[in-house]
Amino acid sequence: MIRPLLLISGFLLSTLLSGHVFAAGNYEESLKLLADGVIAESVKAKKERLAIIDFTDATGVVTPIGQFLAEELGTQLLVAGELKVVERKLVSSTLKKRHISRIDAASPKALKGAAKAIRTDLFAVGSYIDSPDGILVTVKLINPSNAQAIGTARGMIPKAGPLIEMVKEANAPPPVKVESPKGPTTPDGLGFHRNEFYELVVQTLKRQDNQIRMDLTIENRSPRDVKLLCLLHDTLLKDDQGGQWAQSVEGNREGLCTRGVELSPREKGRAVLTFAAPANATAVSQFTFSFYEQSPRRDATFAIEGLTVETLMPPAATVTP
Repeated sequence: MIRPLLLISGFLLSTLLSGHVFAAGNYEESLKLLADGVIAESVKAKKERLAIIDFTDATGVVTPIGQFLAEELGTQLLVAGELKVVERKLVSSTLKKRHISRIDAASPKALKGAAKAIRTDLFAVGSYIDSPDGILVTVKLINPSNAQAIGTARGMIPKAGPLIEMVKEANAPPPVKVESPKGPTTPDGLGFHRNEFYELVVQTLKRQDNQIRMDLTIENRSPRDVKLLCLLHDTLLKDDQGGQWAQSVEGNREGLCTRGVELSPREKGRAVLTFAAPANATAVSQFTFSFYEQSPRRDATFAIEGLTVETLMPPAATVTP
């Protein structure tokens, strides 16, 4: 009988020595106990400034649950007031800038440099396991000078409060993937042109007196930055009576053809072109847009046909002296 008791005592002692471990109670109390464990390990190591990394699941992947638990732990530590907690966005941006994806796998030199940049004494690296009894959380404190763990705190967080819905969402079956119809889609608008670099869509044509205003949207479809620039005097609207509505420098000083449109990959921008009526212009409503491209393809042209004046703008007001 004595030997079994000694074995049980030895197991409990070894568990306590491996770090602070807490059982599940209510949500707030369990989270506070986990924070107390982190504080105790930090104080024992004589460290007072902590940088918390987004927690990962059992496979090492950062998840919304892991990010939430890291945020909750940081809040509890701030409430306790025993440690100074580095702002998490600063931690994340610094590690990304220094190409550090995993604290426990980083070189001591790289980790030490990151710690110096954000002025932290310790990194808190957390992971969790979803169990029937709750969320089992393990937090390791990593010394940036040698990338070694110097303390551990564990706790069972009940699936309560916000965690309930997050766990349900994480465990929900993946949505049924509905295959989209094959072939390119037609964007909304009056007409469009699409190539390997960008997609240009004519959204509206509005006429006021002897001018037509064209509103465009342009989306970068390439993996690189694109600057779109057209030749001012060769980018025209041609009406169905043969008239050519041209642009002027004064009317397009800030427009697409003089300053261009710069877009990052997948970014969408807007542009406005203004065209003046030719002499003896008639009341036409059908147009062809002839675009003379200078960049990104030099001396390239295309035309968008069948454009109609969608809205007639009211005539400009006149002031009687």
